[in-house]
Amino acid sequence: MMKKQSTLFPENEVRVMSELDLNEAERIAAQVEAAVGSLCKRIEVAGSIRRQKSKVHDIDFVVVTKNNVEWQKINEKLKHLKAKPNCSGNNVIKAFLPCQNGLFQVDFYRAKPQTFGIHLLVRTGSADHNVWLAGYAISKGMRIKYSEGLIKDKSVIAGETEKGVFETLDLPYPLPSEREIVDGKPVWMQPEKLCIGRD
Repeated sequence: MMKKQSTLFPENEVRVMSELDLNEAERIAAQVEAAVGSLCKRIEVAGSIRRQKSKVHDIDFVVVTKNNVEWQKINEKLKHLKAKPNCSGNNVIKAFLPCQNGLFQVDFYRAKPQTFGIHLLVRTGSADHNVWLAGYAISKGMRIKYSEGLIKDKSVIAGETEKGVFETLDLPYPLPSEREIVDGKPVWMQPEKLCIGRD
């Protein structure tokens, strides 16, 4: 079997891919999850993979680690996958992983058990859906703060689970694939969605 072209070039010439097909992105995500899973109390893929978009621009994970040491060990696990580190802080780790034709960005966002839901919600997106939801929360006298949860009267009232955030806003809990905005409204609020119901 022939070597992939990207491995024949010097390291600094390997290109960073701006997007991957969903299947390839899911394959890399599964590989990463298998590598770092033992360090995490919880790990879930977010972003456009979770929304099942045909093209993926990066791979996002929301994780709760057992402690600070285990969080930092994620970097070591990524190095075993031949990743190139990009950024490593207390709450975010970014790296570039080898893929079919170059390198592809993988991001880890660190949550606490009580903020896992709000992190997953925000990191799943879409960005337009997040903006809509934030505006809706404000109209109900609440505020979405991605690092803390749903806030009312300066207190967190939801955020441990995504479902809890939607329920507290008195909204249905939409599938990630429905969290897109069309004609100024979420897909899950479109008339045909409200009539058909789900399998």
